Amino acid sequence: MKKIIFILICISQITWAKDLQIKNNIEGEGVGIINHSKIQVHYLGKLEDGTKFDSSYDRGEPLSFQIGLRQVIEGWERGLMGMKIGGKRTLIVPPELAYGERGAGDLIPPNATLIFDVEIVDIKPPGYVLVITNDIFKLQKENYKFIDIRTKKERDNTGIIPGSLEITAFDIYGNFVPEFMKTFQDLVDLNDNIVFISNEGKISSILANGFVEQLGATNMHSLKGGIQQLIKENYQLSKN
Repeated sequence: MKKIIFILICISQITWAKDLQIKNNIEGEGVGIINHSKIQVHYLGKLEDGTKFDSSYDRGEPLSFQIGLRQVIEGWERGLMGMKIGGKRTLIVPPELAYGERGAGDLIPPNATLIFDVEIVDIKPPGYVLVITNDIFKLQKENYKFIDIRTKKERDNTGIIPGSLEITAFDIYGNFVPEFMKTFQDLVDLNDNIVFISNEGKISSILANGFVEQLGATNMHSLKGGIQQLIKENYQLSKN
Protein backbone atom coordinates (compact mmCIF):
# COMPACT_ATOMS: atom_id res chain seq x y z
CA MET A 1 0.00 0.00 0.00
CA LYS A 2 1.26 3.45 -0.87
CA LYS A 3 2.94 5.28 1.98
CA ILE A 4 0.88 8.33 2.86
CA ILE A 5 2.63 9.77 5.90
CA PHE A 6 2.69 13.47 5.07
CA ILE A 7 6.23 14.87 4.87
CA LEU A 8 6.91 18.48 5.70
CA ILE A 9 10.37 19.70 6.60
CA CYS A 10 10.57 23.18 8.10
CA ILE A 11 12.18 25.07 10.94
CA SER A 12 9.34 26.32 13.08
CA GLN A 13 7.77 25.84 16.45
CA ILE A 14 4.84 23.46 16.68
CA THR A 15 1.46 24.28 18.20
CA TRP A 16 -0.22 21.23 19.64
CA ALA A 17 -3.95 20.59 19.97
CA LYS A 18 -4.99 19.45 23.41
CA ASP A 19 -6.94 16.30 22.63
CA LEU A 20 -4.30 13.87 21.37
CA GLN A 21 -4.96 10.61 23.21
CA ILE A 22 -2.10 8.28 24.08
CA LYS A 23 -2.44 4.74 25.41
CA ASN A 24 0.75 3.01 26.54
CA ASN A 25 0.53 -0.69 25.77
CA ILE A 26 4.16 -1.81 26.29
CA GLU A 27 6.83 0.36 27.96
CA GLY A 28 9.89 -0.80 26.02
CA GLU A 29 13.51 -0.59 27.18
CA GLY A 30 16.50 1.73 26.98
CA VAL A 31 16.73 5.42 26.20
CA GLY A 32 13.52 7.21 25.28
CA ILE A 33 12.83 9.28 22.17
CA ILE A 34 13.74 12.96 22.47
CA ASN A 35 13.72 15.81 19.99
CA HIS A 36 15.80 14.96 16.89
CA SER A 37 16.11 11.26 17.72
CA LYS A 38 16.31 9.16 14.56
CA ILE A 39 13.80 6.38 14.84
CA GLN A 40 12.34 3.39 13.06
CA VAL A 41 8.70 2.65 13.76
CA HIS A 42 6.18 0.05 12.65
CA TYR A 43 2.59 1.21 12.56
CA LEU A 44 -0.96 0.36 11.61
CA GLY A 45 -3.23 3.28 10.73
CA LYS A 46 -7.04 3.09 10.92
CA LEU A 47 -10.02 5.39 10.65
CA GLU A 48 -12.49 5.60 13.53
CA ASP A 49 -14.73 3.00 11.85
CA GLY A 50 -11.84 0.53 11.81
CA THR A 51 -10.94 0.92 8.13
CA LYS A 52 -7.21 0.34 7.62
CA PHE A 53 -5.59 3.00 5.45
CA ASP A 54 -1.88 2.24 5.88
CA SER A 55 0.45 -0.30 7.47
CA SER A 56 4.22 -0.62 7.56
CA TYR A 57 3.71 -4.23 8.63
CA ASP A 58 2.11 -4.94 5.25
CA ARG A 59 5.16 -3.49 3.50
CA GLY A 60 7.51 -5.47 5.73
CA GLU A 61 9.62 -2.40 6.49
CA PRO A 62 9.43 0.14 9.34
CA LEU A 63 9.23 3.86 8.65
CA SER A 64 12.46 5.78 9.36
CA PHE A 65 12.54 9.49 10.17
CA GLN A 66 13.90 12.10 12.56
CA ILE A 67 11.73 13.57 15.30
CA GLY A 68 11.44 17.36 15.37
CA LEU A 69 11.73 18.09 11.64
CA ARG A 70 8.02 17.68 10.96
CA GLN A 71 8.64 14.84 8.55
CA VAL A 72 5.48 13.22 9.91
CA ILE A 73 2.13 14.47 11.16
CA GLU A 74 2.16 16.53 14.33
CA GLY A 75 0.26 13.89 16.28
CA TRP A 76 3.22 11.57 15.81
CA GLU A 77 5.75 14.26 16.73
CA ARG A 78 4.09 14.57 20.10
CA GLY A 79 2.75 11.07 20.60
CA LEU A 80 6.04 9.23 20.08
CA MET A 81 8.05 11.32 22.54
CA GLY A 82 9.51 9.28 25.38
CA MET A 83 8.88 5.90 23.75
CA LYS A 84 11.60 3.26 24.00
CA ILE A 85 12.75 0.40 21.78
CA GLY A 86 10.11 -2.32 21.84
CA GLY A 87 7.53 0.10 23.19
CA LYS A 88 4.00 0.07 21.82
CA ARG A 89 1.35 2.78 21.95
CA THR A 90 -2.03 3.53 20.52
CA LEU A 91 -2.38 7.13 19.33
CA ILE A 92 -5.79 8.66 18.68
CA VAL A 93 -4.95 11.71 16.60
CA PRO A 94 -7.47 14.51 16.01
CA PRO A 95 -7.62 16.04 12.51
CA GLU A 96 -5.84 19.19 13.72
CA LEU A 97 -2.74 17.06 14.34
CA ALA A 98 -3.19 14.89 11.26
CA TYR A 99 -4.43 15.92 7.80
CA GLY A 100 -7.08 18.45 8.84
CA GLU A 101 -9.65 19.72 6.39
CA ARG A 102 -7.71 18.58 3.32
CA GLY A 103 -7.58 14.86 4.14
CA ALA A 104 -5.04 12.74 2.26
CA GLY A 105 -5.85 11.28 -1.13
CA ASP A 106 -8.70 8.82 -1.41
CA LEU A 107 -7.88 7.00 1.81
CA ILE A 108 -8.22 9.66 4.51
CA PRO A 109 -11.29 11.90 4.32
CA PRO A 110 -11.31 15.53 5.48
CA ASN A 111 -11.48 16.16 9.23
CA ALA A 112 -10.71 12.53 10.05
CA THR A 113 -9.59 11.36 13.48
CA LEU A 114 -6.91 8.71 12.98
CA ILE A 115 -5.96 5.75 15.15
CA PHE A 116 -2.39 4.45 15.03
CA ASP A 117 -0.92 1.39 16.70
CA VAL A 118 2.81 2.14 16.78
CA GLU A 119 5.85 0.05 17.75
CA ILE A 120 9.38 1.44 18.13
CA VAL A 121 11.98 -0.68 16.34
CA ASP A 122 15.12 1.44 16.77
CA ILE A 123 16.26 4.76 18.25
CA LYS A 124 19.44 6.71 17.55
CA PRO A 125 20.08 9.80 19.69
CA PRO A 126 20.69 13.24 18.15
CA GLY A 127 24.18 14.06 16.95
CA TYR A 128 24.43 17.06 19.27
CA VAL A 129 24.67 17.24 23.07
CA LEU A 130 22.35 19.04 25.47
CA VAL A 131 24.11 21.29 27.97
CA ILE A 132 22.61 22.01 31.40
CA THR A 133 23.22 24.98 33.67
CA ASN A 134 25.78 23.19 35.84
CA ASP A 135 27.91 22.48 32.74
CA ILE A 136 28.39 26.11 31.71
CA PHE A 137 31.34 27.15 33.89
CA LYS A 138 33.26 23.94 33.17
CA LEU A 139 32.74 24.21 29.41
CA GLN A 140 33.76 27.86 29.38
CA LYS A 141 37.01 26.90 31.11
CA GLU A 142 37.51 24.36 28.31
CA ASN A 143 37.11 27.12 25.70
CA TYR A 144 33.73 26.06 24.38
CA LYS A 145 32.21 28.85 22.30
CA PHE A 146 28.79 29.94 23.58
CA ILE A 147 26.72 31.59 20.84
CA ASP A 148 23.49 33.41 21.71
CA ILE A 149 21.37 33.18 18.55
CA ARG A 150 18.43 35.26 19.79
CA THR A 151 17.44 38.68 18.50
CA LYS A 152 19.09 41.77 19.95
CA LYS A 153 15.81 42.72 21.63
CA GLU A 154 15.61 39.35 23.37
CA ARG A 155 19.20 39.61 24.54
CA ASP A 156 18.67 43.16 25.81
CA ASN A 157 15.57 42.09 27.73
CA THR A 158 17.17 39.24 29.65
CA GLY A 159 20.91 39.64 29.40
CA ILE A 160 23.31 36.98 28.15
CA ILE A 161 25.68 34.39 29.55
CA PRO A 162 28.89 36.33 30.20
CA GLY A 163 31.39 35.80 27.40
CA SER A 164 28.80 34.68 24.85
CA LEU A 165 29.10 35.64 21.21
CA GLU A 166 25.97 37.36 19.89
CA ILE A 167 24.93 36.16 16.43
CA THR A 168 21.23 36.38 15.57
CA ALA A 169 20.11 33.32 13.61
CA PHE A 170 16.37 33.99 13.22
CA ASP A 171 14.44 37.24 12.99
CA ILE A 172 11.30 38.08 14.99
CA TYR A 173 9.18 36.24 12.40
CA GLY A 174 11.20 33.04 12.66
CA ASN A 175 12.98 33.52 9.33
CA PHE A 176 16.61 32.45 9.07
CA VAL A 177 18.98 35.43 8.89
CA PRO A 178 21.13 35.04 5.73
CA GLU A 179 24.11 36.82 7.30
CA PHE A 180 24.27 34.32 10.15
CA MET A 181 26.64 31.86 8.46
CA LYS A 182 29.11 34.53 7.35
CA THR A 183 29.24 36.07 10.82
CA PHE A 184 29.56 32.61 12.34
CA GLN A 185 32.51 31.76 10.08
CA ASP A 186 34.17 35.10 10.83
CA LEU A 187 34.01 34.58 14.60
CA VAL A 188 34.44 30.84 15.14
CA ASP A 189 35.86 27.75 13.50
CA LEU A 190 33.58 24.85 12.62
CA ASN A 191 35.98 22.61 14.53
CA ASP A 192 35.40 24.57 17.76
CA ASN A 193 33.09 23.15 20.40
CA ILE A 194 29.91 25.19 19.96
CA VAL A 195 27.01 25.74 22.37
CA PHE A 196 23.99 27.43 20.79
CA ILE A 197 21.68 29.40 23.08
CA SER A 198 18.06 30.36 22.37
CA ASN A 199 15.18 31.56 24.50
CA GLU A 200 13.72 28.17 25.46
CA GLY A 201 16.20 25.75 23.90
CA LYS A 202 14.00 24.67 21.01
CA ILE A 203 15.46 26.82 18.26
CA SER A 204 19.04 26.25 19.41
CA SER A 205 18.50 22.48 19.21
CA ILE A 206 17.12 22.83 15.68
CA LEU A 207 20.18 24.83 14.65
CA ALA A 208 22.59 22.40 16.32
CA ASN A 209 20.86 19.53 14.56
CA GLY A 210 21.14 21.36 11.23
CA PHE A 211 24.89 21.75 11.65
CA VAL A 212 25.19 18.03 12.41
CA GLU A 213 22.96 16.79 9.61
CA GLN A 214 23.83 19.29 6.88
CA LEU A 215 27.46 20.17 7.60
CA GLY A 216 28.65 17.00 9.29
CA ALA A 217 29.67 18.83 12.47
CA THR A 218 30.48 16.58 15.42
CA ASN A 219 30.91 19.15 18.19
CA MET A 220 27.53 20.87 18.42
CA HIS A 221 25.68 21.53 21.67
CA SER A 222 22.43 23.21 22.68
CA LEU A 223 21.59 24.79 26.02
CA LYS A 224 18.72 22.77 27.44
CA GLY A 225 15.77 25.00 28.33
CA GLY A 226 17.59 28.04 26.99
CA ILE A 227 17.87 31.39 28.74
CA GLN A 228 14.47 30.91 30.37
CA GLN A 229 15.80 27.89 32.26
CA LEU A 230 18.76 29.93 33.49
CA ILE A 231 16.39 32.63 34.72
CA LYS A 232 14.39 30.02 36.65
CA GLU A 233 17.62 28.87 38.29
CA ASN A 234 18.69 32.45 39.11
CA TYR A 235 21.79 32.19 36.94
CA GLN A 236 23.67 35.49 36.82
CA LEU A 237 23.24 36.94 33.33
CA SER A 238 25.10 39.95 32.00
CA LYS A 239 23.27 42.99 30.60
CA ASN A 240 24.92 45.56 28.37
